[in-house]
Amino acid sequence: MLRRWKVPVKLPVKPIGFDWHSWIGVYLGLMLFSICWSGAFAALSSEIDWLLMPASRASSHDGSFDFSAAFAVVKSTYQDAKIELAEAPANQVSAARFTVKEPNGARYFVYVDPTTIEVTGRQSIFTVQRFFREFHEAFFGLYGVGKFLVCLFAIPLFLSMLSAFYFYKRWWRRFFQLRVGKTNISLWSSLHKLSGLWSLWFVVIMAFTGAWYLFEEARYKLGDEKFALVDSYPLAVQQLPVPDKTGEAPLAISELLAIAQVERPDMQIKTIQPDRGGYFYVIGQADDLLVRDRANKLFINPMNGAVEFNQHAEDLNAYWRWSETADILHFGSFAGLGSKIVWFIFGLLLAGLSLSGAWLYVKKQRNKRQGRWPYADIAACIALVVPVSVMPIVWVYLHRVGGKIDGQYVMAELPGEVTVFIVGWAVVTLMIEILWVLGIFSIRREKFREPRKVASRSRV
Repeated sequence: MLRRWKVPVKLPVKPIGFDWHSWIGVYLGLMLFSICWSGAFAALSSEIDWLLMPASRASSHDGSFDFSAAFAVVKSTYQDAKIELAEAPANQVSAARFTVKEPNGARYFVYVDPTTIEVTGRQSIFTVQRFFREFHEAFFGLYGVGKFLVCLFAIPLFLSMLSAFYFYKRWWRRFFQLRVGKTNISLWSSLHKLSGLWSLWFVVIMAFTGAWYLFEEARYKLGDEKFALVDSYPLAVQQLPVPDKTGEAPLAISELLAIAQVERPDMQIKTIQPDRGGYFYVIGQADDLLVRDRANKLFINPMNGAVEFNQHAEDLNAYWRWSETADILHFGSFAGLGSKIVWFIFGLLLAGLSLSGAWLYVKKQRNKRQGRWPYADIAACIALVVPVSVMPIVWVYLHRVGGKIDGQYVMAELPGEVTVFIVGWAVVTLMIEILWVLGIFSIRREKFREPRKVASRSRV
């Protein structure tokens, strides 16, 4: 009798790109979710503030704004406070915003209607915009390593995209392919791939600008400690000398603004800082493409009106020109509300890719006897600790900007709407991340149960 030999069936081998993609998703996916999720809301955070705070809104106006009249009104309303910053209305339905510092150290935003030049209200500088900016950029500093940590994740974000190219064959033909399949796993896997394809351009922008921030932070902390080309502070490559203070009194705001407008008739003034290292500091937009406001700036001696420095964005070299563009691209603020909404949607999409990737991993590993990646549960717990550890830092931050009463720091006064939104977002975020961790732990729990089941069957 001839023995029939069974030919072993060769299972398809996943390419190494899939292993890299899976490894990044399992071990680093939760941190990527936290960063992308918060970044999506950071893109629209100013608009969220506008919706939540009536004082920040204004009736429709033509866009012009009388800075000098607004300075006078704010100064007369808050006589003991120091005006640190004055910002023109962000759009035709927004109020102007002044940053003032009270004698007790508390800082507030004071809103001024650009049409009536009346103060419409004030609130602590801790807004939705400030919360998401600090959280997304550096996890509120995270004890000195926050910005490094956030920027480092530009690398796995880029590698995650690059590794997908190695196992997703002929991906350029699949932008309109959605395979429903017979199971939920097949559907979610197809959605995961389709979303990733449509997000490729966005991933490139986020990874590239994130890598730039990493370089800037490394250069600043470990290198020359320079963060600007010219400024009145030591962080600049070229630090301006202390201005000559000889004279009876500084010029009026209206006179200094007139000097700025004569010097730069092409510039639309966006922000004024009355005392930046002793200078009257003005920044704004000219006709340059994709630059933040400070790419065009003036330093004026407030005592005699001498223009000590005049920077044109077009005169910057490639390095510093790009440094003024990165923020605009990263947060999508270059085309107003429209571009911000696009950035918000694709930020959510990147966060969703992390979630769907984790869900697919959990579902697929439950059908296997041995987990593909060991210690995934430990990595998930570490990633959960990071956003949770931000809470005490936020508590300290709120007291620092709240000022002092009888020598003791007090909590900043926050509008109820702002508090509810931030707390609600934090709770939802924490719930999502806890579900992630529980899902990873459920795999390990089931792996420990399997040997017992096999052993009990063998006894029978």
